[in-house]
Amino acid sequence: MIPFSLTITMHSDWHVGSGTGRAELDSIVQRDADDLPYLPAKTLTGILRDGCEQAAQALDSGLTGQWNDWLKVLFGDQPALATTPLEHEPRPAIVSIHSARLDENLRQALGQKQELRTAIAFMKPGVAIDAESGCAKDDYLRFEEMVRQGAILTAEAQVNFSEAYPHLSTDKYLPFVQGLLTAGAKMVQRLGGKRRRGNGRCEIQLNWGDKGDPLTWLKDHYDELPEIPELQPTNCAVSLSDNPLNADGTWVTVPLTVTTESPLVLPARTVGNLVECLDYIPGRYLLRYLHKKLGDRVNISQAIANNALILTNATLKIDQQPGHPTPFCLFGEKLDGGLSKGRNVYNRFQETNPQGVQLKGERGGYLGPWTDNALPAYGKVDLALYTHNTIKDEIQRPSEEVGGLYSYEAIPAGLTFHAELRVSAAVNQELSNKAPNWHDLLTGKTRIGQSKKDQYGGVKITVDSPPNPANTQTQKIQGISSGCPLYVWFLSDVLMRGDRLNPTLNPDDFTQALAKELGVSLHLREHPSCFSMMLRQRRTESWQVRWGLPRPSLLGWQAGSCLVYTVEGNLDPEKLKQVAIRGIGDRRAEGYGQLSFNDPLLTDNTLSQKQRDSELGESTTRNPTAILLSKNRNTQTTNQVPDDVFKYARLIEKAAWREAIQSQALAIAQNPQTRQEVLGIKINGEDSCPPMSQLGGLRSVMGKLRKRDDSSAITSWITALENVENRREKWPGNSLKQIKDLVTDTHKIWQILNLDSKKLTLTDDGTSKLQATLWAEAVRTLVDAMIRAHKRDLEKAQQNH
Repeated sequence: MIPFSLTITMHSDWHVGSGTGRAELDSIVQRDADDLPYLPAKTLTGILRDGCEQAAQALDSGLTGQWNDWLKVLFGDQPALATTPLEHEPRPAIVSIHSARLDENLRQALGQKQELRTAIAFMKPGVAIDAESGCAKDDYLRFEEMVRQGAILTAEAQVNFSEAYPHLSTDKYLPFVQGLLTAGAKMVQRLGGKRRRGNGRCEIQLNWGDKGDPLTWLKDHYDELPEIPELQPTNCAVSLSDNPLNADGTWVTVPLTVTTESPLVLPARTVGNLVECLDYIPGRYLLRYLHKKLGDRVNISQAIANNALILTNATLKIDQQPGHPTPFCLFGEKLDGGLSKGRNVYNRFQETNPQGVQLKGERGGYLGPWTDNALPAYGKVDLALYTHNTIKDEIQRPSEEVGGLYSYEAIPAGLTFHAELRVSAAVNQELSNKAPNWHDLLTGKTRIGQSKKDQYGGVKITVDSPPNPANTQTQKIQGISSGCPLYVWFLSDVLMRGDRLNPTLNPDDFTQALAKELGVSLHLREHPSCFSMMLRQRRTESWQVRWGLPRPSLLGWQAGSCLVYTVEGNLDPEKLKQVAIRGIGDRRAEGYGQLSFNDPLLTDNTLSQKQRDSELGESTTRNPTAILLSKNRNTQTTNQVPDDVFKYARLIEKAAWREAIQSQALAIAQNPQTRQEVLGIKINGEDSCPPMSQLGGLRSVMGKLRKRDDSSAITSWITALENVENRREKWPGNSLKQIKDLVTDTHKIWQILNLDSKKLTLTDDGTSKLQATLWAEAVRTLVDAMIRAHKRDLEKAQQNH
């Protein structure tokens, strides 16, 4: 894997839309989890591919040749654009580009300042023009959000030959890849929406480290391009052997923590142009990573075939424990209760329906560890929504013919999930013989899910502790006598097969399979007023990644389903423990079939009387020290940044100050008492003092105030007024003196406006610099707002008389 980076400098205002609007805005820009604009990896990848296509066309002398073929190696095949069906599996991309974001110091400085995050963009009006009349169309006025020019964004990227071409000589092919990518970046001049109307002018620079100038190398060797390599994907499957990796009664567990470093798209189903996402990470997404890390030390395929290896689903981490899916037997009061509120929750396996209270079933979310005296902590994954489009080259606009507009639901970045790797003693022994600390090999980063070559799918995997004996709730059960209840809670989806080996959703088939595993007879509990079975179905769709074709649907019982059985015969707790570890049904190595037995949450008959501790599971909000940016020093409160970043920070804060000046001036001007205190103007009955003609003259002369030295023009005008008696008498009291003080005392305007400079400043000397720069503008804005408000109140007074 060869890393490199992209630096994108925006020389004009730009817009990369999210596909949605807000309030008066018809189209807003995409923002990340920190509420800051960024360039999505899909946008960068698409625009860079367009640039490389132009460069390849030029290198092939305007014809379709080897350089155009190499585009498929760099960016992968495009099956949607193929005129004939592909005869081989599509080539994967070897170039992976991540999203481009603002400088990290700038991001930290903007973190706690909402006014500045808002000022980084502005609202731009637009209208559609009728082609025949040349006039604006009716009802076609729109407002779009634009990010201010001058932004400098950086993106990480890498070239990876090992996935598709593991035996390729990197030294031979890499210079050609670097040359084509660098040339393609030089061809990109604009990106984003409306880039053919002046927006999105940019410059992209690729940084390859100390590898020299790729363009100079390309100039001397462009005619030596080799043939594109044959696709040689790595195969994780290993031939099965007689190696006895058996699933004996002893198991060890390795706890894994999975942290999302970028949004994850884990498709649950597709509805129209929306790809819905799961709220957990299925174990099957991590099996390939397991093959790569441990495949050379143990036969992973053999272990899976012998049911000697299980990788559970990664669920939301709550109170340092894996979250369990909410059991469907829990109900909350519809108006004032439920797990999210931490009160009025009923266990319908034990409690009857209360009279006069409407209950609503709990669906979704995850529960933390159980405590006898309070409700467990509750967490839920709030999925984010990202909208993209596919551009058709001929019309350079989104088109349904090549995909059009589509949206992804995704698990946000920054969340922590917990999973377990369970291996039998035989597998553990073989791993330990070849690598005593084999669990440390599992620590690393990988990309999973859909669209993982660009802005989605980045996860970091860490090992919490060394392998330890499997620990399940069933170890606390001493035994279950005949006639006692058995509570079963599905911790993951369960896939079962019927008598004809076809997928089944018949509860009796599950009951028979579980009874066979436990060696007893099971019957659903009969209770006159409580439930004994709460099951929901789920259909899971999946795809063959390399070919992009659908796999057979998986039909099973949804995680959170639960049942209560009556046991006939004495139940051995060791069998319960083994079933809880190994699971039941199909595809258990991928996380399916996980069960919990007689969990105290399901057996509690006083759940409705309990509440959640207010401090349980809540995170404290910290207010970090404000960070200011500097060009020439670095102290505890300032971070040194490049000149270009500092310049952009000053541009943002200047826009924020202007917006704050405008808003504060309008608010202050609404008060007649304040207008009289600042300018000495007032309304007597239905007359203005001074007359509006005099105020019009003041507004006119205030237009000449552009900098501090221009105050002499206003003072000269005031002096001229004072020398003419009939004009001087029109100004009441000390109004002329008040105006003179306003334009000569440089501190007075800021005392009147009383702006919160801490919320509006990014740079260490920003307050003093901006007050000096915007002094004249602030005075003009305040005077203009006061005269306009005075005129509106005067018109109302005249109408009332």
